[in-house]
Amino acid sequence: MSALGFSNDLIGLFNSLPALVLLGIGLPLAGMADRIGYRLFLMASGALAVAASIVLALAGQRLIAVLASGSFALALAVLEVLGAPLLAQVSDGPERVSLFAVNQSLAWAATLVGDVLGGLIPELAARTMHASPASAGAIRSAFLVMAVLTVAGLPFLFRVARAARTTPSIVSPVRDVLRVNVRRFARILLPGLILGMGAGMYLTFVQLYFAQRFGLTPGPIGLILGAGAAMTALSTLAAPAVSRRLGIIRTIGFSQVAGFPLILLLAFLITLPIAVVVFYVRQMALNLQSPLYQVFGMEYVDPAERARLATAQIVVMGIGDSGLGPLVSGVLQVRGGFQLAFSVAAVFYLLSGVSFLVLFRGYRPSTPRSAGV
Repeated sequence: MSALGFSNDLIGLFNSLPALVLLGIGLPLAGMADRIGYRLFLMASGALAVAASIVLALAGQRLIAVLASGSFALALAVLEVLGAPLLAQVSDGPERVSLFAVNQSLAWAATLVGDVLGGLIPELAARTMHASPASAGAIRSAFLVMAVLTVAGLPFLFRVARAARTTPSIVSPVRDVLRVNVRRFARILLPGLILGMGAGMYLTFVQLYFAQRFGLTPGPIGLILGAGAAMTALSTLAAPAVSRRLGIIRTIGFSQVAGFPLILLLAFLITLPIAVVVFYVRQMALNLQSPLYQVFGMEYVDPAERARLATAQIVVMGIGDSGLGPLVSGVLQVRGGFQLAFSVAAVFYLLSGVSFLVLFRGYRPSTPRSAGV
């Protein structure tokens, strides 16, 4: 979007659109998925991702590119919504934390490959086209490969969909599709909303941060992000061991609090090597808690409400990291640059971790072995 000429505040606005769409349709869809099963929704979202990726790879007009990008993001959000309850459906007790951690680690390994290719392909395309690696044409070449990989992944997604139960083990009446334990949902969603605000203000702009502050092109940025993904893939595997030692609640809370000093440093650093090291430490620390937070949520609510909680978490996080966060960050950057935007983001990370520790102080999961405490 930057290559197409959009300013940072408009980029933040457009990044909020998928979250707004999911906010409107997410909970009804999740309620239906809890009732009729996940298979149909997995297959439909996969098909939408393929169609959107192809359009994005071929689109030359700004509006079409933005709409395709939003559709692709929405399809991935629905797949992410169903991922946690699907894993919870096929696992139990002691193996659940390990399963979620391995799944998260594999996702980061895939991110490693994607980041490297996403940086390398525009560099190679730019040499062929005799253009800048940051030009729209060079970047679109990476989207062509993205479309091919999305199509190649579709059969595997359909295989997962076939393995999912047609209907969940507990079927609730139609009138209860949107009825949930509001108190429990609010308790676990509030820290997620605050964390999403901080993440949206920071993560949405991290590529522009390296490009605009340090003058890096897509190739070096892709290598930096890829190395970070590799480290995160390995560190995520340590989540079960760390949670057994500290407890799942303290691991989640302390990991979120750690984002405060690290992002505050990134706001003011002007030395690239130090900024990269801090970026890596922040990424490993914050993503250590991600699979634990998913497991905690799946065990915190009734099994019949899992898809709705997963959707509510995505919606609430989306309001922050894909909605209000990018929007506020873009406005703050226009007024005070990355220093102001990232400083405010750091405060939200601190508030998220503290609120989680306070809200769940003294709480003990009903299945302590699986929760890692």
